[in-house]
Amino acid sequence: MPNTFNLLGSPGGIDLVPEICLRIAEHAIDEDPKAAAVLLSVSKSFRSLLQSYETSITKALSKHDGRLIYVNSSEPLVLSSRIPPDNATVSSLTYEWYLEMRTRSSQLEYLTNHEITQMDDDINGWPTLDIPKGELRQREREFKRRAFCLLYRFADCTAGVDGTHNIRTTQAQYLECLNEVELSTLGCLVEIIGQGFFNITKKVLLASPLATLGSTSTRIAPAPLSSQPQINSPALWNDHDNWTRENMCVFEDRIQRYGPYFAWSYVAGSKNRNRRPDLWAQSELQQGLNDMNAYELGYTMAYASLQSVVWRVFCRKTNCALQDSWNEARKLVESEMKSIGIET
Repeated sequence: MPNTFNLLGSPGGIDLVPEICLRIAEHAIDEDPKAAAVLLSVSKSFRSLLQSYETSITKALSKHDGRLIYVNSSEPLVLSSRIPPDNATVSSLTYEWYLEMRTRSSQLEYLTNHEITQMDDDINGWPTLDIPKGELRQREREFKRRAFCLLYRFADCTAGVDGTHNIRTTQAQYLECLNEVELSTLGCLVEIIGQGFFNITKKVLLASPLATLGSTSTRIAPAPLSSQPQINSPALWNDHDNWTRENMCVFEDRIQRYGPYFAWSYVAGSKNRNRRPDLWAQSELQQGLNDMNAYELGYTMAYASLQSVVWRVFCRKTNCALQDSWNEARKLVESEMKSIGIET
Protein backbone atom coordinates (compact mmCIF):
# COMPACT_ATOMS: atom_id res chain seq x y z
CA MET A 1 0.00 0.00 0.00
CA PRO A 2 1.42 3.47 -0.82
CA ASN A 3 3.16 5.36 1.97
CA THR A 4 0.67 8.21 1.62
CA PHE A 5 -1.70 6.13 3.72
CA ASN A 6 0.71 6.13 6.71
CA LEU A 7 -0.84 9.20 8.28
CA LEU A 8 0.09 8.74 11.92
CA GLY A 9 3.66 8.62 13.10
CA SER A 10 5.73 8.80 16.25
CA PRO A 11 8.03 11.72 17.16
CA GLY A 12 10.90 9.45 16.14
CA GLY A 13 9.57 9.23 12.61
CA ILE A 14 8.10 5.75 12.79
CA ASP A 15 4.94 5.61 10.71
CA LEU A 16 1.88 3.69 11.76
CA VAL A 17 0.74 1.19 9.18
CA PRO A 18 -2.75 1.61 7.66
CA GLU A 19 -4.10 -1.27 9.76
CA ILE A 20 -3.35 0.66 12.95
CA CYS A 21 -4.91 3.81 11.52
CA LEU A 22 -8.04 1.84 10.73
CA ARG A 23 -8.19 0.31 14.20
CA ILE A 24 -7.95 3.78 15.75
CA ALA A 25 -10.70 5.02 13.44
CA GLU A 26 -12.88 2.01 14.23
CA HIS A 27 -12.49 2.59 17.98
CA ALA A 28 -13.31 6.30 17.61
CA ILE A 29 -16.43 5.58 15.53
CA ASP A 30 -17.55 2.92 17.99
CA GLU A 31 -17.27 5.45 20.83
CA ASP A 32 -19.12 8.12 18.85
CA PRO A 33 -20.51 7.39 15.35
CA LYS A 34 -20.38 11.13 14.58
CA ALA A 35 -16.58 10.82 14.64
CA ALA A 36 -16.69 9.33 11.14
CA ALA A 37 -17.56 12.69 9.60
CA VAL A 38 -14.67 14.33 11.45
CA LEU A 39 -12.17 11.65 10.46
CA LEU A 40 -13.22 11.84 6.82
CA SER A 41 -12.21 15.50 6.79
CA VAL A 42 -8.71 14.97 8.24
CA SER A 43 -7.02 14.69 4.86
CA LYS A 44 -7.67 13.46 1.34
CA SER A 45 -5.52 10.37 1.85
CA PHE A 46 -7.15 9.49 5.16
CA ARG A 47 -10.57 10.02 3.60
CA SER A 48 -9.62 7.65 0.78
CA LEU A 49 -8.46 5.07 3.31
CA LEU A 50 -11.66 5.27 5.37
CA GLN A 51 -13.88 5.15 2.30
CA SER A 52 -12.05 2.08 1.01
CA TYR A 53 -12.75 0.23 4.25
CA GLU A 54 -16.19 1.72 4.99
CA THR A 55 -18.06 -1.54 4.50
CA SER A 56 -15.65 -3.66 6.54
CA ILE A 57 -15.49 -1.14 9.41
CA THR A 58 -19.25 -0.72 9.73
CA LYS A 59 -19.77 -4.46 9.35
CA ALA A 60 -17.29 -5.15 12.15
CA LEU A 61 -18.88 -2.49 14.38
CA SER A 62 -22.45 -3.69 13.85
CA LYS A 63 -21.77 -7.41 14.07
CA HIS A 64 -23.08 -8.89 17.33
CA ASP A 65 -23.97 -5.40 18.61
CA GLY A 66 -26.93 -5.92 20.92
CA ARG A 67 -27.85 -2.24 20.65
CA LEU A 68 -28.89 -2.76 17.03
CA ILE A 69 -31.23 -5.72 17.51
CA TYR A 70 -34.46 -3.70 17.49
CA VAL A 71 -33.68 -0.92 14.99
CA ASN A 72 -34.23 -2.82 11.73
CA SER A 73 -30.51 -2.98 10.98
CA SER A 74 -30.87 -5.91 8.56
CA GLU A 75 -32.57 -3.87 5.82
CA PRO A 76 -30.33 -2.69 2.95
CA LEU A 77 -32.17 0.66 2.74
CA VAL A 78 -33.91 2.53 5.56
CA LEU A 79 -35.41 5.95 6.20
CA SER A 80 -33.05 8.63 7.45
CA SER A 81 -33.58 10.74 10.55
CA ARG A 82 -32.80 13.96 8.72
CA ILE A 83 -34.91 17.07 9.29
CA PRO A 84 -37.28 16.94 7.61
CA PRO A 85 -36.90 13.24 6.79
CA ASP A 86 -39.27 13.24 3.80
CA ASN A 87 -37.96 10.42 1.60
CA ALA A 88 -34.29 10.64 2.62
CA THR A 89 -32.71 7.20 2.93
CA VAL A 90 -29.45 5.61 4.05
CA SER A 91 -27.85 2.47 2.67
CA SER A 92 -26.58 -0.26 4.98
CA LEU A 93 -22.94 -0.69 5.98
CA THR A 94 -22.06 2.97 5.49
CA TYR A 95 -20.90 5.43 8.15
CA GLU A 96 -24.16 7.33 7.81
CA TRP A 97 -26.10 4.08 8.29
CA TYR A 98 -24.13 3.18 11.42
CA LEU A 99 -24.86 6.61 12.87
CA GLU A 100 -28.55 6.15 12.02
CA MET A 101 -28.67 2.74 13.73
CA ARG A 102 -26.96 3.98 16.89
CA THR A 103 -29.22 7.04 16.96
CA ARG A 104 -32.27 4.81 16.65
CA SER A 105 -31.03 2.64 19.49
CA SER A 106 -30.70 5.64 21.83
CA GLN A 107 -34.08 7.01 20.85
CA LEU A 108 -35.75 3.63 21.27
CA GLU A 109 -34.45 3.28 24.82
CA TYR A 110 -35.56 6.82 25.59
CA LEU A 111 -39.08 6.15 24.36
CA THR A 112 -39.26 2.77 26.09
CA ASN A 113 -38.77 4.49 29.44
CA HIS A 114 -40.80 7.62 28.68
CA GLU A 115 -44.32 8.17 29.98
CA ILE A 116 -45.64 8.31 26.42
CA THR A 117 -45.24 4.50 26.27
CA GLN A 118 -46.47 3.77 29.78
CA MET A 119 -48.65 0.67 29.66
CA ASP A 120 -50.36 0.78 33.05
CA ASP A 121 -54.08 1.38 32.63
CA ASP A 122 -56.09 1.05 35.82
CA ILE A 123 -59.33 1.96 34.05
CA ASN A 124 -59.14 -0.75 31.39
CA GLY A 125 -57.15 -3.19 33.50
CA TRP A 126 -54.23 -3.43 31.13
CA PRO A 127 -52.03 -5.39 31.25
CA THR A 128 -53.66 -8.22 33.26
CA LEU A 129 -50.60 -10.40 33.88
CA ASP A 130 -50.61 -11.64 37.47
CA ILE A 131 -46.87 -11.46 38.09
CA PRO A 132 -44.55 -9.45 40.37
CA LYS A 133 -44.30 -5.79 39.44
CA GLY A 134 -40.56 -5.94 38.71
CA GLU A 135 -41.00 -8.85 36.32
CA LEU A 136 -43.95 -7.11 34.68
CA ARG A 137 -41.80 -4.04 33.98
CA GLN A 138 -39.15 -6.23 32.37
CA ARG A 139 -41.68 -7.92 30.14
CA GLU A 140 -43.24 -4.58 29.21
CA ARG A 141 -39.86 -3.14 28.22
CA GLU A 142 -39.05 -6.16 26.08
CA PHE A 143 -42.47 -6.03 24.44
CA LYS A 144 -42.01 -2.35 23.62
CA ARG A 145 -38.57 -2.96 22.11
CA ARG A 146 -39.95 -5.69 19.86
CA ALA A 147 -42.93 -3.55 18.95
CA PHE A 148 -40.71 -0.59 18.11
CA CYS A 149 -38.73 -2.87 15.79
CA LEU A 150 -41.98 -3.63 13.95
CA LEU A 151 -42.74 0.08 13.80
CA TYR A 152 -39.30 0.74 12.28
CA ARG A 153 -39.92 -1.98 9.71
CA PHE A 154 -43.35 -0.56 8.91
CA ALA A 155 -41.91 2.90 8.28
CA ASP A 156 -38.76 1.65 6.49
CA CYS A 157 -40.76 -0.33 3.94
CA THR A 158 -41.40 3.06 2.28
CA ALA A 159 -37.69 3.82 1.82
CA GLY A 160 -37.16 4.87 -1.78
CA VAL A 161 -40.91 5.16 -2.46
CA ASP A 162 -42.19 8.54 -3.70
CA GLY A 163 -45.67 10.05 -3.50
CA THR A 164 -48.32 9.76 -0.80
CA HIS A 165 -50.43 7.29 -2.75
CA ASN A 166 -47.49 4.97 -3.43
CA ILE A 167 -46.31 5.21 0.17
CA ARG A 168 -49.74 4.36 1.55
CA THR A 169 -50.11 1.48 -0.90
CA THR A 170 -46.69 0.10 0.07
CA GLN A 171 -47.51 0.22 3.77
CA ALA A 172 -50.91 -1.39 3.21
CA GLN A 173 -49.24 -4.21 1.29
CA TYR A 174 -46.67 -4.61 4.05
CA LEU A 175 -49.42 -5.05 6.65
CA GLU A 176 -50.85 -7.90 4.60
CA CYS A 177 -47.55 -9.76 5.09
CA LEU A 178 -47.73 -9.60 8.89
CA ASN A 179 -49.26 -12.35 10.99
CA GLU A 180 -51.88 -11.86 13.70
CA VAL A 181 -49.36 -11.50 16.52
CA GLU A 182 -47.31 -8.93 14.62
CA LEU A 183 -50.42 -6.93 13.74
CA SER A 184 -51.62 -6.99 17.34
CA THR A 185 -48.18 -5.90 18.55
CA LEU A 186 -48.01 -3.01 16.11
CA GLY A 187 -51.60 -1.95 16.72
CA CYS A 188 -51.29 -2.07 20.51
CA LEU A 189 -48.03 -0.09 20.55
CA VAL A 190 -49.58 2.69 18.48
CA GLU A 191 -52.64 2.72 20.76
CA ILE A 192 -50.35 2.92 23.81
CA ILE A 193 -48.36 5.81 22.35
CA GLY A 194 -51.53 7.56 21.23
CA GLN A 195 -52.98 7.31 24.74
CA GLY A 196 -49.68 8.52 26.16
CA PHE A 197 -49.78 11.52 23.85
CA PHE A 198 -53.38 12.22 24.90
CA ASN A 199 -52.53 12.05 28.61
CA ILE A 200 -49.47 14.29 28.28
CA THR A 201 -51.31 16.87 26.19
CA LYS A 202 -54.31 16.90 28.49
CA LYS A 203 -52.07 17.30 31.54
CA VAL A 204 -50.34 20.27 29.94
CA LEU A 205 -53.68 21.80 29.00
CA LEU A 206 -55.03 21.47 32.52
CA ALA A 207 -51.90 23.10 33.94
CA SER A 208 -51.92 25.94 31.43
CA PRO A 209 -53.05 29.39 32.66
CA LEU A 210 -54.38 29.93 29.14
CA ALA A 211 -56.35 26.70 29.17
CA THR A 212 -58.74 27.43 26.32
CA LEU A 213 -58.69 25.40 23.16
CA GLY A 214 -58.08 26.79 19.72
CA SER A 215 -59.27 25.74 16.35
CA THR A 216 -57.06 24.96 13.40
CA SER A 217 -54.61 27.71 14.36
CA THR A 218 -53.75 26.02 17.67
CA ARG A 219 -50.10 25.09 17.97
CA ILE A 220 -48.24 22.77 20.24
CA ALA A 221 -44.83 24.14 21.17
CA PRO A 222 -42.13 22.46 23.26
CA ALA A 223 -41.04 23.94 26.55
CA PRO A 224 -37.56 25.47 26.21
CA LEU A 225 -36.11 23.50 29.12
CA SER A 226 -38.33 20.43 29.17
CA SER A 227 -39.26 17.45 27.07
CA GLN A 228 -42.94 18.16 27.73
CA PRO A 229 -44.97 19.94 25.04
CA GLN A 230 -46.67 23.22 25.89
CA ILE A 231 -49.89 24.68 24.49
CA ASN A 232 -49.83 28.27 23.24
CA SER A 233 -53.04 30.31 23.13
CA PRO A 234 -55.71 27.63 22.74
CA ALA A 235 -59.44 28.58 22.64
CA LEU A 236 -62.74 26.86 23.35
CA TRP A 237 -61.62 25.04 26.50
CA ASN A 238 -64.82 23.00 26.76
CA ASP A 239 -63.87 21.18 23.54
CA HIS A 240 -60.36 20.29 24.68
CA ASP A 241 -60.92 16.51 24.65
CA ASN A 242 -62.16 16.54 21.05
CA TRP A 243 -59.29 18.75 19.95
CA THR A 244 -56.75 16.55 21.77
CA ARG A 245 -58.20 13.41 20.20
CA GLU A 246 -57.93 14.93 16.75
CA ASN A 247 -54.26 15.63 17.46
CA MET A 248 -53.87 12.10 18.78
CA CYS A 249 -55.23 10.64 15.54
CA VAL A 250 -52.74 12.68 13.52
CA PHE A 251 -49.94 11.75 15.92
CA GLU A 252 -50.66 8.03 15.56
CA ASP A 253 -50.69 8.35 11.79
CA ARG A 254 -47.36 10.17 11.72
CA ILE A 255 -45.52 7.70 13.95
CA GLN A 256 -46.57 4.94 11.56
CA ARG A 257 -45.44 6.99 8.58
CA TYR A 258 -42.08 8.10 10.01
CA GLY A 259 -41.50 5.51 12.73
CA PRO A 260 -40.43 6.01 16.36
CA TYR A 261 -38.36 9.02 15.29
CA PHE A 262 -41.51 11.11 15.07
CA ALA A 263 -42.51 10.33 18.67
CA TRP A 264 -38.99 11.06 19.88
CA SER A 265 -38.91 14.35 17.95
CA TYR A 266 -42.12 15.43 19.62
CA VAL A 267 -41.27 14.62 23.23
CA ALA A 268 -37.50 15.21 23.24
CA GLY A 269 -36.61 17.14 20.09
CA SER A 270 -36.40 20.51 21.87
CA LYS A 271 -33.21 19.30 23.58
CA ASN A 272 -31.43 19.42 20.21
CA ARG A 273 -31.12 23.18 19.95
CA ASN A 274 -29.35 23.08 16.59
CA ARG A 275 -31.74 20.91 14.58
CA ARG A 276 -34.98 21.30 16.62
CA PRO A 277 -36.80 18.23 15.27
CA ASP A 278 -39.67 19.11 17.59
CA LEU A 279 -40.53 22.02 15.31
CA TRP A 280 -40.80 19.62 12.40
CA ALA A 281 -43.07 17.33 14.47
CA GLN A 282 -45.29 20.29 15.35
CA SER A 283 -45.59 21.32 11.72
CA GLU A 284 -46.55 17.76 10.77
CA LEU A 285 -49.26 17.73 13.43
CA GLN A 286 -50.56 21.07 12.24
CA GLN A 287 -50.57 19.93 8.63
CA GLY A 288 -52.49 16.82 9.65
CA LEU A 289 -55.10 18.92 11.44
CA ASN A 290 -55.39 21.22 8.44
CA ASP A 291 -55.90 18.23 6.14
CA MET A 292 -58.52 16.83 8.50
CA ASN A 293 -60.41 20.11 8.56
CA ALA A 294 -60.21 20.44 4.76
CA TYR A 295 -61.61 16.92 4.38
CA GLU A 296 -64.46 17.62 6.81
CA LEU A 297 -65.33 20.75 4.84
CA GLY A 298 -65.36 18.75 1.63
CA TYR A 299 -62.37 20.50 0.06
CA THR A 300 -60.12 17.48 -0.36
CA MET A 301 -60.10 13.69 -0.43
CA ALA A 302 -58.41 11.82 2.40
CA TYR A 303 -56.70 8.50 3.06
CA ALA A 304 -57.85 6.18 5.84
CA SER A 305 -55.63 6.46 8.89
CA LEU A 306 -52.86 3.87 8.99
CA GLN A 307 -54.07 2.67 12.38
CA SER A 308 -57.52 1.94 10.95
CA VAL A 309 -55.84 -0.07 8.18
CA VAL A 310 -53.88 -2.04 10.80
CA TRP A 311 -57.07 -2.97 12.65
CA ARG A 312 -58.94 -3.75 9.44
CA VAL A 313 -56.27 -6.23 8.35
CA PHE A 314 -56.08 -7.65 11.89
CA CYS A 315 -59.84 -8.20 12.02
CA ARG A 316 -59.84 -9.96 8.68
CA LYS A 317 -57.00 -12.28 9.66
CA THR A 318 -58.44 -13.10 13.10
CA ASN A 319 -62.07 -13.11 11.96
CA CYS A 320 -63.14 -10.71 14.70
CA ALA A 321 -65.39 -7.65 14.66
CA LEU A 322 -63.82 -4.21 14.68
CA GLN A 323 -65.30 -3.40 18.08
CA ASP A 324 -63.58 -6.49 19.50
CA SER A 325 -60.18 -5.80 17.89
CA TRP A 326 -58.58 -4.16 20.94
CA ASN A 327 -59.53 -6.97 23.33
CA GLU A 328 -58.45 -9.66 20.86
CA ALA A 329 -55.14 -7.90 20.15
CA ARG A 330 -54.50 -7.35 23.85
CA LYS A 331 -54.95 -11.07 24.54
CA LEU A 332 -52.38 -11.93 21.88
CA VAL A 333 -49.94 -9.33 23.19
CA GLU A 334 -50.26 -10.55 26.77
CA SER A 335 -49.72 -14.11 25.61
CA GLU A 336 -46.54 -13.00 23.84
CA MET A 337 -45.42 -11.09 26.93
CA LYS A 338 -45.81 -14.26 29.01
CA SER A 339 -43.56 -16.16 26.60
CA ILE A 340 -40.72 -13.62 26.77
CA GLY A 341 -37.65 -15.05 28.43
CA ILE A 342 -36.60 -12.89 31.38
CA GLU A 343 -33.20 -13.14 33.05
CA THR A 344 -33.50 -13.56 36.80
